[in-house]
Amino acid sequence: MSEFYYSITPDAKQVTAKETLWSFHGVNRYPGPSGTVILHKRRGDQRHFVQPNVADALSLCSPFQTLERHTQTITDALPELRAHKAHTEQTLRTLAEAGLFESSEACWRRLTATPAIPRHDSDCRVFILTCDRPEALQRLLSGLSRQTLPAAVESVWVIDDSREGVNSEHNAQIIASLSSDLNCAIHHVDAGKRNHLIEGLKTALPQHSQSIDWLLAHASWGDYPTYGIARNFSLLLSVGKRALVLDDDIIPEGITPPLAATPLRFGAANQREAGFYASREALAQHTLRMDESPLTAMLHSLGESLGNIIPQHLSGHTNLVGFDGSLFSEHDGSSRALVSQCGSWGDSGTGRASWTIHLDNASIKRLLETSADIEAVLGSRSGWLGYRGPVLSHYATLSQLTGLDHRALLPPYLPAGRGEDILFGIMLQRLHPESVVLNQGWAIHHDPMEDRSERGMLTPLSVTLTTSLLGNWLGREPNDQSGLPVERRLIGVAEQLRRLKDMTPTALTSLIHQELVSQRSVLLSRCFEQLGRCDRLEDAPGFGAWKQFLEASRDQLVSEIQSTDETLFNSSGSNDLASDLARLQEQGGAFAEALTAWPEICDVATTLS
Repeated sequence: MSEFYYSITPDAKQVTAKETLWSFHGVNRYPGPSGTVILHKRRGDQRHFVQPNVADALSLCSPFQTLERHTQTITDALPELRAHKAHTEQTLRTLAEAGLFESSEACWRRLTATPAIPRHDSDCRVFILTCDRPEALQRLLSGLSRQTLPAAVESVWVIDDSREGVNSEHNAQIIASLSSDLNCAIHHVDAGKRNHLIEGLKTALPQHSQSIDWLLAHASWGDYPTYGIARNFSLLLSVGKRALVLDDDIIPEGITPPLAATPLRFGAANQREAGFYASREALAQHTLRMDESPLTAMLHSLGESLGNIIPQHLSGHTNLVGFDGSLFSEHDGSSRALVSQCGSWGDSGTGRASWTIHLDNASIKRLLETSADIEAVLGSRSGWLGYRGPVLSHYATLSQLTGLDHRALLPPYLPAGRGEDILFGIMLQRLHPESVVLNQGWAIHHDPMEDRSERGMLTPLSVTLTTSLLGNWLGREPNDQSGLPVERRLIGVAEQLRRLKDMTPTALTSLIHQELVSQRSVLLSRCFEQLGRCDRLEDAPGFGAWKQFLEASRDQLVSEIQSTDETLFNSSGSNDLASDLARLQEQGGAFAEALTAWPEICDVATTLS
């Protein structure tokens, strides 16, 4: 490793490196003169010139470790430096003293300083989302009636999205029969009450009538699934409060993960682990129920600041060892947990089995060792997916029990189609980049009553034009959004959608192709990673089926990447690209208008609900 040329900040603070953990993160990299690299530490505004190989080595140093451990990591990855360990460590120490690293003590102070006043005692409403499944609603309400709901819960609201009138009537009977068994009020938000709220909003905000219909009215969406509409009603009925949102096909009991518990950490959605069982009977034999109500557990830290949450789980800066500093560069003690999620026990809730491609090696090993017929294992919906301990992350994803802190401005859900939860999580991070999602270290029992065995099919991975492309695009925040008020940030998201609407068809088509290639390349790289490791599992019963899935996925993605004449809207049954693009842009424009109107809609909803 070569030393950096010189430092623009010569008065570096001296530290005792061997007693401290260090992380290299929050640093921008720019090309410098004469082949050098300029490193700019955003927090503290430190700037330094280094050689390129120094900058490359520093990219391995984002976890909090001692400088000795960082030196070992670098020399393991770069064999040419093994004979220069002392020089490598001295270079790291010099850069740490110059302010390019963050110490664990400084990070601990940043994350725990000035905690906000505890907010956990604020009012909460429970929302049950149901749609043409009276049996599931009865099972859930019966389970809740046998529990004492948390004192913070003021009421339960059943958002009834049933398309069949007979099912809504049946739901009304179930609610009436069980209402006296709950220790709080319960409300049935049926089609009539939904329409009443819609008309009240349109009367108060006639200039936003189209956006209100787009966000809330079934008539705007025909036969498309409208999970997002139901979630939007739960948002409008919880403005200024905390909310717990329950899918109707859960059993209200928390399940302890089947693996050893881990302490609080920062992580990502694709770091969830999984366990698998060959049948529902095997799943039941391994069920470890929590004593505490899942609703109570979910409310513990919902809306709390990191300054309050972290000291409840960790005792000091040395507990940060191994934490990836890049995951929380922009957070501090005032950052709040605006969303809380949990794992799944039984049915993972995923629409296809392709989620398995993102699992870690140990989880895949557990899958392949369960049975030779891994599709039958996945189709039995008899497993666990989640974290084995509390994890703080950036993005909300999929959870059958979700906590929301709607005392902050939250975005609306995409009203129809699927992927509404992922898109919501991305927009939430755009609005509140300093916030966190608290993933609970336990799972909710998810037990759909209908057969879902077809969801276990390992069909080859494919990337087509879906909501995920829009999410990826919106997730890349423009640089000029930093530091803006949340209302202005929401307008910024709307402006991005308007730009899509105003693009020429040629430009939009080109952008879609760019996004498709980008997603396919990421997924293809993941396939190759899994293929490179899977031969270690060749003795497992499910090895053959897994390898076949990976190879078929690899071939499918390569074919899609190489294709220069694909039909973008192949699922619509239309051969008119111009008309399909125009409809897509029209919906993008409507979404932009709805986002712009959303804060006013929320304000008025508090006077009507």
